[in-house]
Amino acid sequence: MGAYRKHPVLFWVGGFFATLIVAVFIASFFLDDMVRARTQASMNQKLKGYHVALGHAHLQLLGGVLTLKHLKVIQEAHPRPPVADIATMRFTIQVKELFSRRVVADVLLSRPKLHIDQTQLVAEKKSSVPLRQKGWQDALEAAYPFKINRFTIYDGDVAYIQDRVNPPLHLANLNFVADNIRNIHASDNAYPSRFHATVAIFDTGRATIDGHANFLEEPFPGARAKYTIQNVPLIAFDPEIRQINLAVSGGRLASNGLLEYSPKITRVEVDNAAIDGVAVGYVHAPETKDAESKRVKATGKEIEKQNNRPAVEISVRDLDIVHSNFSFLDKTSNPNYKLFINDTELTIKNLSNHQTQGPAELTLRGKFMGSGDTNIAGDFLASGQGPAFDLKLALLNTDLTSMNDLLRAFGRFDVAAGQLTVYSQVAIKNGNIDGYVKPMFANLKVYDYQKDKGTGLLHQAKELAIGGASHLFKNHSTEQVATDVDLKGKLSSPNVDTWQALGQVVRNAFIEAIIPGFDRALASNNAGGDNSNQASAH
Repeated sequence: MGAYRKHPVLFWVGGFFATLIVAVFIASFFLDDMVRARTQASMNQKLKGYHVALGHAHLQLLGGVLTLKHLKVIQEAHPRPPVADIATMRFTIQVKELFSRRVVADVLLSRPKLHIDQTQLVAEKKSSVPLRQKGWQDALEAAYPFKINRFTIYDGDVAYIQDRVNPPLHLANLNFVADNIRNIHASDNAYPSRFHATVAIFDTGRATIDGHANFLEEPFPGARAKYTIQNVPLIAFDPEIRQINLAVSGGRLASNGLLEYSPKITRVEVDNAAIDGVAVGYVHAPETKDAESKRVKATGKEIEKQNNRPAVEISVRDLDIVHSNFSFLDKTSNPNYKLFINDTELTIKNLSNHQTQGPAELTLRGKFMGSGDTNIAGDFLASGQGPAFDLKLALLNTDLTSMNDLLRAFGRFDVAAGQLTVYSQVAIKNGNIDGYVKPMFANLKVYDYQKDKGTGLLHQAKELAIGGASHLFKNHSTEQVATDVDLKGKLSSPNVDTWQALGQVVRNAFIEAIIPGFDRALASNNAGGDNSNQASAH
């Protein structure tokens, strides 16, 4: 009471401001509907192809804090379900930057959920407006009067649903923070802003990303980041890659490296990548063979386009695939046949899209058709003059009966017993193929009455003749039938990429050299010809 008598003005002023603060605080709740409607309308004016539906909004007039709740982002082409559902979005003034005499915003997205299905993805791909030009940043800035300088995502969730049968591709526990987005500090650096992210990938996998960015770079933001991923299950990709005739089961991926993407450069530097226990199968089918051919050509053109391109740098220092299986199923032949290699150990080192980085080195070990010890070693180069590689192959003691479907499809016969051994070396440079294939057949038994008694008479007669003719080439000290086949010629097209060229060589070596070896043996039985042949690569 004494203090009041001495300073009544101070008490009146203090009481006035206290009453005003309480009044403003209470009044702010009566503005919620108006703030919600204004914010929703402002954001929708900036978006293209999408709109938002806002459940609730509250503006604290004293602190300038804007809180949006139950914000849904809806694609206009396919409005159900919403592509995003954000539980809470909060805008505040970033206090620390007031000392830099800048009034900027700090935005928090709490528990956002991003949901994309196949229909929505296709609609987005068909849109004439790129995704990054849909007005997302403008919509955020329309909701709050200050520029965003810090952006945080807490416990985000992303799901891509391929169809109703397969489980979705799921990213969970996404946490992301980016600061200095307005380049207030270190503006002279190429990437002034820092960002950090962690995420769970397909339940068991984990990823960590640390990097820098320039969010103000034009025409789109640039970023460079180091990444680490662990224990990512590859089977999650199976529904998507089945569209390109691939099937994946099992397998775990771990990798670390650096990624950079900006208007000036695209860089992918993989320091290490390891895949353990994957099974990958390719199916060549009649109904998709035209699409497959177009896809291979388009992929080849894109690879050649990126080779030695200054603005694109792709390198893999060390890739290891262990305890894995690879297969090829041809459904276009009669009968269908399947080739596979089990227990594969594949290593690729120094892979790059730039010739100046030198050749990549490849080694492969495995069991061809489950029985043939296989060793492949070689190198290949991102040459500016087309594919350039040099490979050596040793395939030992493959059980020929496991290849009967292939023999029936291309040779119109099969075997009752025998082993196949192949030695080969092939090199391609400047469009020229040079090499050899030396197939060797041991303990060959083409005709078996019990196995073949249900086949036609002509088929049995041919197998008898092939079985007899094999004795012409038999090395009696080793009990092997051998023939040498030269691989010489030109690539069918000088514009194919390395993998297309390798496919041509494999087909020429395996289909046009090894399979006809049986027929050459039959012809030699009649003509007494020699055992040296040549297969050109066309």
